[in-house]
Order: sequence, then structure tokens, then C-alpha cells
Amino acid sequence: MNNKVRTLTFTLLAMLVAFNAQGQSWLDKVRGAGELLEKAVNETAKPAPDSDKKSGTDARQAGPAAARGPNDGSASPNAGSAQSETAYSKYDFVPGDQVIFFDDFRETDVGEFPRKWTLNGPKAGTNNAVEVVEYQGQRFLRSAPAASDGAQGSSTQYIRLAQKGDLPEKFTLEFDAVLSHRNDYSATYCVYLLNDPEDYPGLHVSSGVLFFSGFEGRSTNTRTQVSKSDNKIHHIAISVNGTFVKAYVDEQRVVNDPDGITRPIRLVGVSMWSEGNVPTDRVMFTNFRLAAGGKEIKSALDTDGKIVTHGILFDTGKSVIRVESLPTLRSVLSLLEVTPSLRFSIEGHTDNQGGNAINQSLSESRASAVKDWLVAKGIAADRLKTKGFGDSKPLDSNTTPEGRANNRRVEFVKF
Repeated sequence: MNNKVRTLTFTLLAMLVAFNAQGQSWLDKVRGAGELLEKAVNETAKPAPDSDKKSGTDARQAGPAAARGPNDGSASPNAGSAQSETAYSKYDFVPGDQVIFFDDFRETDVGEFPRKWTLNGPKAGTNNAVEVVEYQGQRFLRSAPAASDGAQGSSTQYIRLAQKGDLPEKFTLEFDAVLSHRNDYSATYCVYLLNDPEDYPGLHVSSGVLFFSGFEGRSTNTRTQVSKSDNKIHHIAISVNGTFVKAYVDEQRVVNDPDGITRPIRLVGVSMWSEGNVPTDRVMFTNFRLAAGGKEIKSALDTDGKIVTHGILFDTGKSVIRVESLPTLRSVLSLLEVTPSLRFSIEGHTDNQGGNAINQSLSESRASAVKDWLVAKGIAADRLKTKGFGDSKPLDSNTTPEGRANNRRVEFVKF
């Protein structure tokens, strides 16, 4: 037992005696003691201050996790929160609905290089080593920290794309990254969307190269200041339509460039480094998702009789709606508002991870959470019903990360 907790436990026993002298009931004494003990335990569990600790299995919390895969993420404010909705009022990112590539590094052992990535590319041979690490309950690809008196170089890797030729005209790309800051450095991530695998993009901004750090977001023709260098995990989202690119760090749009991309795009990669080459163990990313853009929801409804969405996201293993879901939810809400006769069966679907009973219950509660959000916005409850199908109706194979990502979804079916 932690010495601080042991000391506080004995103190609480003494307090129980004092409570008894004051005539408090046994229930009140236990409740009061329990609350104080819980507070003491929580205090001892607080994160240690930033240090140069380099362990790949470092369990310290650098802040609340924001990382997540499609429809599956860790805690964030509920989308029903007025404060959250205000913060995300200008956030209009909707993820693509057909996953092309997905990696959360769960299929890679800690300490190893992920097989779905390659070092073969324009910057081959210049990489600082990378490795998969366990951090805040999930796995990340991390740029290996240098010795305390050494310089930490950049790490560049490219995804192994199964398809050949140009990416779809419309596509989205997302990942979660720690945006660190310790006086003299900032973790920086550069996304390469290159039309020629032989090009050497360098560290300057060129067409198809996007920069993200705790201080700014940059594209070919734009630069936006941000303030996210807080050692926490932040969500980076990129939307491409032809040559037009938009990008976001959490709720803030940091790139809005009509000519930020040169087509075709045949190579996708990520470079990460610490400004000033300062040694750090906090340069890392996870949940890398590349997806083709889909139909507009009205078009999908007219042609298919239902809307299949991958943009409604939940906390891991829960039915709490994440704030990033607001653009998709608002689109469905608008459709219901302008078409009073429209009625939906809201249907939740999961992948096959976690077991049938858990997935069935989770899919039902998530469908109910979506209905509750719409009803809170003024939609009559009798226009909506809910169903959960768990993993019983997959759209794709559950044998690959991409397939499982495609299977995690919410559908709106007309009735």
C-alpha cells in the first residue's frame, strides 16, 4: 500500500471515532470515511510531473485520452453537452464511409515495427527508429527517444496501400497524436500525400504536405496558429476533395486550402519529430484511418432507403456520444426537420470483438443514445425507434482492422 494511503487510512479510523462521539449514524460514518479514502487514493494516483522517462510501457497519464478508432474511443464530453456543442459549432468534418486503411497497432507487439507500414519512400535511410508502445491503455507508434544528451531525429513511414493509382476524389484521413510541449520543443507531425513516390518532400511546405504541431497547422498556402501543446492526445482530421484540403486539430480548423493537394495521390506517409531534436518519449500517434468519402446522406436515403454512417462515435465500450459526432448528427437532424413525415429505425452495429452478449447490449444502448440526442433537439419520439444487432450483420470481414472499422456503424433505416 502506498505510504500516503496507509497514513490516511489510519487517520480515517481515528476520524470514525470522532464521528461516533458526535452522534453520527454508522451509515454516515462509513459514507464520510469512504469519500475521504477515495479522495486520498485518487490524489496518490495523479500523474507524475513530466520527466525524461523513456520506458515503452510508461503508464503515467499525460492528460485525458482523446484517441479512438471509428465508433470506438476513449472518454470525451457527451455530444449533448451545451458547452461541447458550442466548442464544436464550426466543426464540419464527416469521416469517409469506406475504410481503405486502418491501424491502431493492436496487431503489433510492443517494441516492434508494424508490418502495415514501410520505410521505403522518398526519405528512406534517414529515419530515427520507431517502435510500438503501450500508452494510456492503447498502442501507439512512437519515435524512439534519444539519449538525454543526444539529438532525436525525425521518423518517416508510409502505409502499404493495396490499391494502385490515385486515391478517391474525396477521402478523409484521421489519427490521434500527442502534442507535447516542454519549453524548448514541440512534437510535430507531417502528413505526406504525394503524387510521385520518387519525390523528396523535405521539411519545407510543398503541395500535398501538411504540418501539425501544438503551435500551428500548415498546408501549401495557409498557416493557422493553434494552442494545443499540452502533452495530451489530440485528434487530427483531414478532408480532401480533389485538390481542396481542410484539416482540423480537435474542434479547430487549421487548414482550408483550395489548392493544397496535387493529384494523383499515390503515396501516403507520416513524419514525426521533436522541434530542436530535443529527446522526448512523447512523439507518437495511433488510430490512423484512411477512408473514401461517401454519398451525401439525402442521396443515400433516396437511393438505398437508409443512411449508413461511420461518423457517430462513442467512448470505448460505452454509449456516450463523442463531440466529433456532431456534424453527422446535425445532418440527420436537419433531414428530419425538413421532412416531417420521415421516420427512422436507428440501428447499432459493432464488430466481433468483445463477445456476442456485450456487443448486443452495446449496440442497443448506442442506438438509444442517438435517439435521445435527436429527441432532445425536438424530434418527436414516435418518429424514432431503436434496434441493436451487435455483430450479427457485418458489412465487411471481421478478420482485418479495416473490415472491423467498416462494421462499426450506425444506420438510419426508413419505416
